[in-house]
Amino acid sequence: MNVYAKYFPLRTESCYILKKCGIDPNMLVFKDQVEYTNILNRNVETTIVDHHVLSQHDKILEKTVVQIFDHRPINSVEICKNPILKKTIKIVGSCSTLITNEIISSKLPLLCRELSYLLYATIIYDTIGLDKDCGKTFDEDIAAAEHLEKILKPTQSRKELFEELWKIHNDTSNLSTKELLYRDLKVVQGVPIPGLPLLVEDYLKRSDAEVAIKSFAEEYDCKNVVLIGIDASKEVKRDVAIYFTNAGFKDALITTLKGSKDVAGSDLLLTEIPTKHENVVCFRQGNIKLTRKFILPLVNEAARRFFTDR
Repeated sequence: MNVYAKYFPLRTESCYILKKCGIDPNMLVFKDQVEYTNILNRNVETTIVDHHVLSQHDKILEKTVVQIFDHRPINSVEICKNPILKKTIKIVGSCSTLITNEIISSKLPLLCRELSYLLYATIIYDTIGLDKDCGKTFDEDIAAAEHLEKILKPTQSRKELFEELWKIHNDTSNLSTKELLYRDLKVVQGVPIPGLPLLVEDYLKRSDAEVAIKSFAEEYDCKNVVLIGIDASKEVKRDVAIYFTNAGFKDALITTLKGSKDVAGSDLLLTEIPTKHENVVCFRQGNIKLTRKFILPLVNEAARRFFTDR
């Protein structure tokens, strides 16, 4: 699992799905439990899933990467460049759709009930119940889900399964304000980008929110944190915020985000929301169809330009 072992229990919906399939998380291998320098002495081949740019921690594996599955816009500058690389990179709602299609096309008898459920539940979760109005569902997602439904013959509707998983995802009663920042974290160009199971506007109302973000930033030795929030309890709402001690990069990032139509072809439709925090600027996102997958390349581009020019 491409996560540190101590942070995996924070991913409540992942633990829940594994438990339903009778899989003990203690049987999994996490990134901090593998000594990369040792395995490089062996004939190792690496497939990376749901990303195509290796983190600094994983760069040592670059020459071993033979296959990529990802569903986000291609970062042609930093993508792995192994000459024998096989790339499956398509814009779909869930990377599990690409994995499902790969298994189907292989014609290998791999889709047992447990694996089918793991893939199906992830597709349903990632696409908000295959709801096309939310902008995260594509024809390939629907086709993959329909194939898995023939195996599983689910008694729940897609919406019911999504709501079940979303309820588990939102159960943060045992998580501290700071732990929420780790449970769904991406890092781009050294900038941490936590995905929150609530709107950032509501997160910032917690009494210890700013202390938590500041401590989190210090652990990552960074001056900026980009927080992305979602509330899908009724109608989908999204927002994005920037914590900063470097106002220069904050301003450059805001310019890139507000200019997203020119940079990436779609407008986030950002409206600033007042906060009580001097070091945080928060925006409501009018275009709810654009997810964190859309925002990550914008952060990458803003960081690359800003820090290269320095």
